[in-house]
Amino acid sequence: MKRLVQRWLLGLLSLSLCFVTSGCWSAYEIQQVDYAKAIGIDYKDGMYHMYVQSMDFASVAKSDNSTKTAEAPPVWVGHASGRTLNLAVNELFRSSQLHIAWGHVTAIVMAENVLTSKHITEVFDMLGRFPESRYTTWVYGTRDPLENILSATSIYNMSPLDSILHNPLPSFLEESLFPPVLSFKLIATHNDASTTTYLPCITLNKEHWSQNKKNYELFMIDGAFFERTGDKFEYLPHSTIPGFHWLLKDMRRAPLIIENEGTIYGALSVGLPNVKIVPVIRGNEVYFNIDAKYLTALYEYITPVSYDEMVQFSEKTLREQILQTYREGLKRGVDVYGLQEKVYRKNPSLWRKLSNNGSKMILTEDSIQELDIHITIPYTGKFRRKV
Repeated sequence: MKRLVQRWLLGLLSLSLCFVTSGCWSAYEIQQVDYAKAIGIDYKDGMYHMYVQSMDFASVAKSDNSTKTAEAPPVWVGHASGRTLNLAVNELFRSSQLHIAWGHVTAIVMAENVLTSKHITEVFDMLGRFPESRYTTWVYGTRDPLENILSATSIYNMSPLDSILHNPLPSFLEESLFPPVLSFKLIATHNDASTTTYLPCITLNKEHWSQNKKNYELFMIDGAFFERTGDKFEYLPHSTIPGFHWLLKDMRRAPLIIENEGTIYGALSVGLPNVKIVPVIRGNEVYFNIDAKYLTALYEYITPVSYDEMVQFSEKTLREQILQTYREGLKRGVDVYGLQEKVYRKNPSLWRKLSNNGSKMILTEDSIQELDIHITIPYTGKFRRKV
């Protein structure tokens, strides 16, 4: 009898445990979830403005096989404001009809007004504390209205995830002008006083593409924001810094016109850079020797010219673009190429002394002492070079 009672008690205990452990009480059905894919942040009149790009599960799933549909997938954009970023998010919760999942965010876009050291610190302090946030999201600055940026769709009615905003690498590999930035790298450079914080500027291009003779807005990276020696960021458009990408070690390919005295001879595709920047310290003065080697391909040959002249004209143009970009940065108080960090890595105490712990620029127009450019053209496409 006693053994029978023990069996009944054990059975009841097992049954009760089944009721407790059967099911995930905190889980949501996928059709009852808003998937936040991008965040926009602005600061106006003492208030943080939070924008959220949200998609349903069907739109997110389309990116796996790049499905094309007859209609563009719907994109919802939420907006709320608050005295702090967290209060803005909680204000958005008040009108949210579904649970918002933040673990799928792949892009953060910051308006020009929020690009100061103080605001960036506050933004990433809040995002870093949030358990669902990740440090592998793409980060951009913009001068366009955030609602326009987050409302844009992709080409061919594909998922909005198949765009530069959420996947910038394919575009960068085609033309490596402004490298994309992940949030962990932005935080690291911003927390290091010796480095220049860089942020690509995303915009909507309304001229390059059309659908049925109607202009179609698509994403494009046009210029970048650079942290000045101080507090704010400075926007530099591509037209003013044509040589920024030439000293990027991660550059894959970029076009270069073979030109001399107004005559265009052809165009090169420049890639595979081997860049060495060596700081030279003389007392309290710092100079830099830059040696850069490139392998190029000739994809356009308009006017016959000798190989030596082709190399000479190309190296001259490339050198001029690098110096033009460097000087434009100095005018705006920006160390575009991050040269001051080279001094810090070699002699930290001297860097602290000359820059007053990073509060002032140590560069001058004559800081680049030597700039040696070497171009090799081993590939001329399917045709031989005429001369």
